[in-house]
Amino acid sequence: MHVRLASVACCLAMAVGACQSPFSGPRVDSDAIVEAAGPDRAVIRGSATYFEKMLMPTDSVLSVRLVDRDVAADSQQAIIAEAAFSDIAGPPYAFVLPYDPARLKKGGRYGITANLTTPQGETFFATAEPVPFEPDEPGTIKFRMIRLPTP
Repeated sequence: MHVRLASVACCLAMAVGACQSPFSGPRVDSDAIVEAAGPDRAVIRGSATYFEKMLMPTDSVLSVRLVDRDVAADSQQAIIAEAAFSDIAGPPYAFVLPYDPARLKKGGRYGITANLTTPQGETFFATAEPVPFEPDEPGTIKFRMIRLPTP
């Protein structure tokens, strides 16, 4: 009887865990970031995740950038804003990225790129291409990073 109850409890715990959204997760103190950004800044709230069943080492770093997709991706001029988040637990990774809206052109094409690196600097996950970002659309931008091949 005790084994049966333990089995039922285990199954229920697994079912509840499986029902959680892959984009729910730790909260970022967005009010503090917005306040620190200043009145002439806007922020992008987002959540990055990956689907592989693995945890990154502690002290891994999530780097997020707002980029101009009309400028060559490998040029420094493409970067409008960037931030690195090192106090992260596990996926999904919530972030708040401040940016200067005056740097955006009307009708411009913008995107979010992200990568997740180990404390030693090895990149494990990244966005395959910039995730489209529309400055006038409110809400949280959610996206998936993909596993990069290991050297």
